[in-house]
Amino acid sequence: MERLVKRSLTTLTTMGIAVVACALALVPGRTFAADLSISGSTMLVPLEQVWAREYMKHHPGVHVSIAPTGSGAGMSKAADGNVTIGASDAYLTRDLKKRYPSLVSIPVALEDTQVIYNLPGLSKSGALRMDGPTLSAIYRGKIRFWDDKAIRAMNPGVNFPHRRIRVLHRADASGTTFVFTDYLNQTSKDWFDTIGRDRSPNWPAGQGYKGSAALVHAVRTTPGAIGYAGLGWVRKSHLKSMALKNREGRYIVESAASVQAAALAALHDPSFPEDFNRSLVWKLHGKDVYPDVNFEFWTVSTTLPSQTMRDVKRLLVWVLTRGQSEKYTDRTGFAPLPFAPLRPRLEKIMNRLLPGNSFEIETGG
Repeated sequence: MERLVKRSLTTLTTMGIAVVACALALVPGRTFAADLSISGSTMLVPLEQVWAREYMKHHPGVHVSIAPTGSGAGMSKAADGNVTIGASDAYLTRDLKKRYPSLVSIPVALEDTQVIYNLPGLSKSGALRMDGPTLSAIYRGKIRFWDDKAIRAMNPGVNFPHRRIRVLHRADASGTTFVFTDYLNQTSKDWFDTIGRDRSPNWPAGQGYKGSAALVHAVRTTPGAIGYAGLGWVRKSHLKSMALKNREGRYIVESAASVQAAALAALHDPSFPEDFNRSLVWKLHGKDVYPDVNFEFWTVSTTLPSQTMRDVKRLLVWVLTRGQSEKYTDRTGFAPLPFAPLRPRLEKIMNRLLPGNSFEIETGG
């Protein structure tokens, strides 16, 4: 894992600053006092907090505030001009582009959605195995007990207690839910036919909670519970997460390497769209690919005032280069971007925000 992460970071330091410099910029030596607000994804909050703290340390006069409102609210507020940046775990689908035509989404990190559980008395200390159809049946209320034969079949030798499964999910419009239901949607025909992929689906079973923090707390304090969250939240809670079955039939535990493997598989596919409006979940081939991975996005409106846009782009340049260090990403439960295959797409995205090459980049600390 360390070799893969270091290789990505080496690419970032040697190529990243130069690449983005040709598209973005600020006049060298010039400082802008700015108050930048980021609202949206609760999954991305742990990483955003360390980014904001470090960025403000090296950029006096800049204030960056973080509000964990959920991806849906983040997009809406960014489109309406109520916040500077809308953070989202979900890409801009065709419907979202129609709803928010001014928004541009920029990938800023890689994340995964993990299935977490609280099952006292379990005989196995390692990760339980789980596949999409069984997980779909649990979240549709069709499998109700932990010792169901479908769960036992994937976990031979594990002595499951006859305990009711307490199904927990998000109650707000959530990008984490979008990624989670995408896995169910692509692996279970029953889920596809009845519920589908959504930031706020019509849940057929379980109890809802607003925000990742509330959901993780509920799983931690509810014996027999099952839920989902990003790695940053899983690490904080010390909850166990499941090994999910990928397209190759392998049960994969999340790691920086397995998350990056998914992104690299997508970005080396010539058919993968330049605006990232296609899921990384499930469809990707590779024995070590974690099957529930997605980019984390910051969405920015092209209607921002020009000075604000320059301040935003200065922050983006820092995030896409220095901010990809594992001391920020890996330590908060994310994987850095594999920059080389992202290069041509990022150039085009950045030029949509501020066309032309008339400014030079100052990357800061």
